Amino acid sequence: MIEIWPASVAPSRWRRAVLALFCLSPLIAIAQEAAPNPIVNGAPTSVPVDWPVWAARMEKAQQLLNYDATLVIDHGRDWELVEITQRIGTTGAEQQVVALNGESRRYVHTAQGISLLGPEGDTRLGQAPTTPGSIEAKRIADAYNVTLGARDRVAGRTAIRLNIAPVSNDRFGMQLWLDADTGLPLRSERLAADGSVLERRMVTRLNVLGFAGVAQMAPRAAMVAPADLALPAGFALIGPPIPVPGIAGGQQWILSDGLAWVSVYRLPITPGTTSDARGWRRGAMGQVAINANNAWIYVLGDLPSPTLERLGEAVLASQR
Repeated sequence: MIEIWPASVAPSRWRRAVLALFCLSPLIAIAQEAAPNPIVNGAPTSVPVDWPVWAARMEKAQQLLNYDATLVIDHGRDWELVEITQRIGTTGAEQQVVALNGESRRYVHTAQGISLLGPEGDTRLGQAPTTPGSIEAKRIADAYNVTLGARDRVAGRTAIRLNIAPVSNDRFGMQLWLDADTGLPLRSERLAADGSVLERRMVTRLNVLGFAGVAQMAPRAAMVAPADLALPAGFALIGPPIPVPGIAGGQQWILSDGLAWVSVYRLPITPGTTSDARGWRRGAMGQVAINANNAWIYVLGDLPSPTLERLGEAVLASQR
């Protein structure tokens, strides 16, 4: 799921948590074909040794698995505890996230759109762009070295670990633990260039209800590199610019290198309005702002701030 935040370009604490949970899903669909299930009745039959096979199984679980889970997110300075429910309907995956600590809040994503329900009222964020799908494994291989690690246990379940190390320090690395039975992500660690952990996420309880029998996986998103958009190496644009609901002239670009997901917002400056130019960082997530005279460029994603700035400047240059 790719994020869209038309109500605010500087999300609240809860919105940042939801963003970290779903909007920048690690390794969302990076294999070229569906993978066979290597587990039968809990026992491995023919365990794949190629990491794209496990990435394809992760994509299948994210789109077609019915489950309930409890997830802890450690951002370094604070943490979130949430309950996640996913059910597969006739229009695809429907998700609900309920905060178990802090203020009482609930997030709902269906085919009708995205809603945040909290003490301050209900906020409808409109429909997110339809972008889930897979890209060539070679794209992520250009920017990251990926290896399979040792087996482990997470939430009492056997897990397969993927080690994802960037080839340069303009990106973050990741360790990712996938459920051996379903491919669902059970644990992740985002790593800075010096190896320090920026953010941890871990499932502490998982109730698997089975794969949908009739639903189909979403079409794969097309990733392109237009000639007028000089992006850093490895990054590509996903689809055309998207209008920002409720903001006349607002546009959103979605960029990815196969692991990192970034949204670039261009919001016109209108008389009587003010903009917050302060950036922020929480765990692996960050935002930078660029003053473009008649507009603000906000760049939001799970990358170092200098890389976010480069992506924002690339989009700004294409609009001049």
